[in-house]
Amino acid sequence: MHFAGTNGSADPISHDAAIPVDDPRHMTSAQLRRLGMPWLVYLRSGRINGEVAYAIHAADGTPIAVVEDVEVALDLASANDLTFARVH
Repeated sequence: MHFAGTNGSADPISHDAAIPVDDPRHMTSAQLRRLGMPWLVYLRSGRINGEVAYAIHAADGTPIAVVEDVEVALDLASANDLTFARVH
């Protein structure tokens, strides 16, 4: 299992993400990307060295971990109080 390291200094999302918004219809793209980021994740499947792998990503797309199967991903998310979001 691989966990992606982050130091918090490289934030590709603009500084206005922390500004509160009265009307969600007027949120910027950066604010929408931050919505739910602390606890929402999504899962992507792919191949690494010819083997099927599953990458857990934060709501903003930041990779968090790569695991060998879906059950491990679910266990990891549950252990860290994360919720999978369905994306298409």
